[in-house]
Amino acid sequence: MQHQQKRSNILVGAAILAIAFYLSYVTITEPYVGLNVKKEGDQWVVTNVDPIGWASEEGIEKGDEIQFLNGLPPGAHRSIRKFGVIDSFDYITVKHQVGDNETYFAEEKILSSTLLYHTVIPALVFIVLFTFSAFIYMKKRDDPAAVMFSAFLLVVGYGYISAGASARTDDFARFINGLSLLLVPAIFLHFLSNYFRRYSIKLVSRRMLISLYTLTILIVMIDTYTIFVPLGDLYSFVRQLQLFGFSFGIFLCLYVLVSRYISYRKTTHKAVFQNMIFGLVISFLPFILLTAMPSGIIGIDIIPASITSVFLLFLPLFFLYLILSNRLFDIDFINSRIRYYSFLSLVFTVMVLGILVIATSFTIVQWIRLAILLYVLFGLLFYLEDKLHIRPKLFGEKFNYQVSLDRFSKDLSKLLNRDELDDRLLEEVKSVLPVERVSLVEYRKDTWDVKEIKGDENISVIALRENVDKRIRMKAPGDYVKIYQGMCFLVSESNDALHLLWVDQKVNHTPFNEDERAWLQTLAHYTSIVYENFQLIEGVTEELKRSMYQNTDAPLWLSRLLFNLSEKERARLASDLHDEALQEQLVWYRKIEAMVEDEKMPDHFEEELFEVKEGLLGVVQQIRETCTFLRPPFLRETGIVEALNQLMDYYRMRSDYQVDFDAETFKATLDHEHSLAIYRVVQELLNNATKHSGASCVEFELKSSQGMIVLNYKDDGVGLPDQQTQDLSKGMGLAGIKQRVKSLEGHVEFLSSEEGGLELSLALFMK
Repeated sequence: MQHQQKRSNILVGAAILAIAFYLSYVTITEPYVGLNVKKEGDQWVVTNVDPIGWASEEGIEKGDEIQFLNGLPPGAHRSIRKFGVIDSFDYITVKHQVGDNETYFAEEKILSSTLLYHTVIPALVFIVLFTFSAFIYMKKRDDPAAVMFSAFLLVVGYGYISAGASARTDDFARFINGLSLLLVPAIFLHFLSNYFRRYSIKLVSRRMLISLYTLTILIVMIDTYTIFVPLGDLYSFVRQLQLFGFSFGIFLCLYVLVSRYISYRKTTHKAVFQNMIFGLVISFLPFILLTAMPSGIIGIDIIPASITSVFLLFLPLFFLYLILSNRLFDIDFINSRIRYYSFLSLVFTVMVLGILVIATSFTIVQWIRLAILLYVLFGLLFYLEDKLHIRPKLFGEKFNYQVSLDRFSKDLSKLLNRDELDDRLLEEVKSVLPVERVSLVEYRKDTWDVKEIKGDENISVIALRENVDKRIRMKAPGDYVKIYQGMCFLVSESNDALHLLWVDQKVNHTPFNEDERAWLQTLAHYTSIVYENFQLIEGVTEELKRSMYQNTDAPLWLSRLLFNLSEKERARLASDLHDEALQEQLVWYRKIEAMVEDEKMPDHFEEELFEVKEGLLGVVQQIRETCTFLRPPFLRETGIVEALNQLMDYYRMRSDYQVDFDAETFKATLDHEHSLAIYRVVQELLNNATKHSGASCVEFELKSSQGMIVLNYKDDGVGLPDQQTQDLSKGMGLAGIKQRVKSLEGHVEFLSSEEGGLELSLALFMK
């Protein structure tokens, strides 16, 4: 079955290429005259001359009269009778509007312009589109949207490659050209319908698709009829009907997309519809508005089809990008740029046309063409200037403020304190602006005094005090006030003072322009943000110092942060011990084990090596236990109850006291942070019982109720002295328990009597 399918695909591909080869062959072997004629009374008058055709090359102009073709009246010629177009002939007699009759003989030569526009470019376009079409079909033949897009690429390719042969009045080429032109909107809408189906969006009804295909088939049948039955002047109506069908299909696609965009503009599908509309508008509107519609309404192409048809390539290439890259264009950004460029282009185009109106005179069509040309050129110029950054390259980077901001922001990450930041800010300002004096000053809120912090010493403090006054208080970081001797920018604000950047007036005594002010404001904003970060870091540092040296409780967020960092460091250390130290010990253990088992080993060496072997085995076991204590095994996987059971089993085997654990009423599911906290508390209590309490029995109870986790502990050891019960900081283990529980906003109580024993009750609240 697959072999038969592959064979069928090869045959279809060969047929598609054979048709394309025939169309190219026609453009090479048949000369292109490029003359449209129309009968006016008894005369056949030239109505259009294609600039790339033979007639234009020979100097035949619009309005000339065709008297004879091959010695016969023009009406007897087949292509004139059927299509109103002159195709191949041996000789032609023309009566010029100015001058005598002249006879032209057809020459067997191919014009370079005709070869380029009718053969080379269309063939290259078809090869590219056919290759992509075949590739997409072979890769995604089971995807209806991909199959329709493959067909869409194919009909666009046929539309291009058949245009030149159709202009030579080849019947088969005219049929292919008309069919492909009308199928473009129908297949495109069909593709869109399948494409949006993957998003569960019904773009069009089946009835609408059938109606569009029916209209396409009807117009194709009318066009096919003209191939066999000459209509003379009426053929132009058929061509206009084709252009109408094509334009109607495109506007229908646009209407469907716009209406669905309005319905889905507040959903995640908004960008998809925007991209589809953007691709459709750029591809088809130039051809429809500047070629098809003017040709049908006034009989004149404002812009030749050879130019506007180039835009049709944008749509297949646009969708190829979407499919192959699997990402969308940022249409909102593109639209904002297009509006900006369009406005500037319109202004400059109107200015230039206003000047030309005084000095020149053109026809209406020529004015329209000139306006479009100027509009497009100005738009392209503005786009290239913005994209290629022409202005900074032409005038240097001394005043490229974006480069300065990038440089300054990169350096901010390397600064360690406010002094370095102040120095870097002053350096950047003086390196970019033509100023001699820049300073950072402090403005006291209570006394309105101004004093210099850093910078040039020639600053006039008196002038600043007189000019800044209360105005700066109403500003936010980055804002500024003007003074007679420069400008002041607010950099940061503390409880009792404002920090200002004072920039002296420029050396040429000109005012600061808009770009300079915006750049200085941005620098002030950047500096303000870094100032705030430094203040936060300094606050954290002071809090740590106060809690460490003054025996005060650290803030909850700080304690929690420190415990989390501690657990990460324990996990890292456990991983290093297990992956490096333990593995090295095992290697040496196996080597000594092999030596002990060697029969040639002397007895006294064997005894000593056996002792070393046992010692290494003890070290290995100790490392494993250390790793277990540093990083509780399977706590995430097994849960807190099973992890505690394993921990208590370890202490039961290695201690001389009894350990009881009751967790029957515990049904809660804890996050890792709370589970780890309970595990560490139990671990510390067991360590305390082993090393200090001298207890014979310890009891644990873990239970959960109404969003609360409760851990109770009791032993019969020596207990705690009264003073230590009040001041747990002297017993770092129990103090650590209290601080860890408090960091999770929990509560813990210790109780120890004069007769001995220790009790603990811990409560954590689940979120």
